[in-house]
Amino acid sequence: MIFPKEISSLVAHKKSSTANAYGKILLPFVFFLFSVASMAQVQVTGIVTDATTGETLIGASVVYAEGKGTVTDIDGKFSLLLEKGSYVMKVSYVGMEPQEKPVVVEAVPLYLEFQLFSTSMNEVEIIGDIAIDRKTPVAYSDISPMKIKEELGTRDLPLVLNSTPGIYATQSGGGDGDSRVNIRGFNGRYVAVMVDGIPMNDMENGLVYWSNWFGLDVVTQKVQIQRGLGASKLAIPSIGGTINILSQGIEQKRSIVFSSEYGNNQNLRETIGYNSGKLKGGWGVTASLSVKKNNGWVENLRSKQLFYFLKIQKDFDLHSLSISILGSPQEHFQRPLRQPVYYYDKTYAAEIGIDTDLYSGGDYGWKHNPYWGKLVRNRGGENPPEELLSDRVNYYHKPIVNLKHFWSLGERLALSNIAYCSFGNGGGTALQNSMFDANGQTDFEQIYYNNTHGSIFVPPYDLAYVNDTSKYKARNFIFTRINNHFWAGVLSTFKFKANKRFEFSGGVDGRYYYTDRYQAIYDLLGGDYAVPSAQGDDKNNPSDLVKRVGDVFGYKIRTYVKQGGIFLLGEYTKDQWSSFINVTGSINSYNRTDYFELKGSDGKYPTSGWKTFPGGTVKGGINYNINKYHSVFVNAGYLSRAQMAANVFVSSGLRMYSGLKNELIIAEEVGYVFKRGILRTAVNAYYTVWKNKPVKQTIAYGTEVYPVSIPGMNALHKGIEVEAELKTSEKLSIE
Repeated sequence: MIFPKEISSLVAHKKSSTANAYGKILLPFVFFLFSVASMAQVQVTGIVTDATTGETLIGASVVYAEGKGTVTDIDGKFSLLLEKGSYVMKVSYVGMEPQEKPVVVEAVPLYLEFQLFSTSMNEVEIIGDIAIDRKTPVAYSDISPMKIKEELGTRDLPLVLNSTPGIYATQSGGGDGDSRVNIRGFNGRYVAVMVDGIPMNDMENGLVYWSNWFGLDVVTQKVQIQRGLGASKLAIPSIGGTINILSQGIEQKRSIVFSSEYGNNQNLRETIGYNSGKLKGGWGVTASLSVKKNNGWVENLRSKQLFYFLKIQKDFDLHSLSISILGSPQEHFQRPLRQPVYYYDKTYAAEIGIDTDLYSGGDYGWKHNPYWGKLVRNRGGENPPEELLSDRVNYYHKPIVNLKHFWSLGERLALSNIAYCSFGNGGGTALQNSMFDANGQTDFEQIYYNNTHGSIFVPPYDLAYVNDTSKYKARNFIFTRINNHFWAGVLSTFKFKANKRFEFSGGVDGRYYYTDRYQAIYDLLGGDYAVPSAQGDDKNNPSDLVKRVGDVFGYKIRTYVKQGGIFLLGEYTKDQWSSFINVTGSINSYNRTDYFELKGSDGKYPTSGWKTFPGGTVKGGINYNINKYHSVFVNAGYLSRAQMAANVFVSSGLRMYSGLKNELIIAEEVGYVFKRGILRTAVNAYYTVWKNKPVKQTIAYGTEVYPVSIPGMNALHKGIEVEAELKTSEKLSIE
């Protein structure tokens, strides 16, 4: 008999069993529906940055529908899960102009980039000459700090630029700091390098020596390469292109970096960097210290370098001040001269059609470096240790100091003033007469023996100059070519926003520079003195022919350079259109003093007198955004470029080349950019006519030799650049 209580328990048990059965059926179905719903959503990620500085913005609002969205994290990144469809992404940040971007979410994950403009002007915007996407009508590429960190290693900074269209960078002979960069076929003399708005090209020859700041990559905020005449306002030699390097500062978030790198050939680098961000009271500090040494991939291209950087900033309500110093004392061996292919690899030379039977020697291998050897300095029998020497050593230190003042007068007007200077000291060595052993290395042992033991041809001393026969005359020795310089400049710039459409900027640029160049005895290699064959004609000391370590011989000159420029830039923006026009004028003046020429009655050394070359630039461009994906631009310019001092004077003495004329450059460029979602492509075509390309010759006429610059030598640079980038996420990019 079943009692009611038992009946109710049985019913409850049956219900529970039934529910479990239904649960077993429904639960997978619920999970299936949830999975389908999840599959219908697509991940949308992205990053929000300052359009001018490239700095990521923390806490920026990203909204895709009314009341729906997210904010960026500490790295300026955001992530959303959205259903397929069309959206209008609205991004905003305090002090920045809001930005809207139509977005189509499809089956694949989407990666977005937003660049916001400040509502008030900042220092980088005024002096940085940074090109802006879909606004500035020039061809450019940005190199991020992450790319530098991943790809540069311990190499010179230009070598990370080889993935950029139109750029060829090479380490030259392989020595640290010897890198050279060409853009669109123009060498480094015609590529302007700017660090925080300050021009860095040598004022005498236009070159850039990258060893002077090898560790700058640690504190680099952004590198932008502009090809062609570029967007720079200054009267600088940006014909092939411009490399803009911006260092980190108070606008970045706080960071501490320590890295230790080790590679083959005893390649070692230790680095520490610090950025305080903005501290209480508006202060900020950026600092870096880096040490590097290695033996070189090429045989014994040894180097040792130190890099230091310090920037101190202070923000006030309307003003900001900063002072910075950077430098890199360094010493590195060099392999400067090109050699025929068979010299390194006879098999390869034969494969490319060279008759190697015509040549003896060679086949030393690609790593061969002839400019080193070993030496034991045992003239006195004291048995010293063996030394590893190179007769090609570059040693230099060029600290650069700059003081900046920025003044914001509201949202429409801002002023910037920069004063800077540098002091360069150092030189490069070479043997007076090369001497190699059977292995193709410099034979220091034989040179030392000849200097200390004499031969059947020349005694070890020369009674005509030294009466003490215990003194040894060096018939071969290492000398150094010294290049010490002082450089100072000022740069004052204003920017005025007349309204939402018109902006004007301009200012003045003044620079003063002088360099002392001379030869001196560096190492007598066992000798006590030398009587150099290349004495020069020191008319003030005609009988002073005996030279010891440190003594000057051959030549001693000082070259002065003064440059002044004025520039004006106008920009117009309306709807899909943006344009600019830039006008500059400049005066370059050169003078030289020769310390080997006879002094005048006033006791002063003779000079060449000032030689002045005016110059100027007119350039402009237009950008048109066809729609949210497509844009086109065109730019053109005319530049009258004053000859550099290196093209005005002969290598030493006071003589100048005759027939000098300004170089004339006519440049035209057209470009197309497509950017949608994860894909960006660009096509640029350029056509540059270069007139009066410097060609220097010495022409003999009778008993006289005349230095002549040949005018009318023209060159044509033209090409098409195509690039594409597929960026599926912040972590994956295919170029």
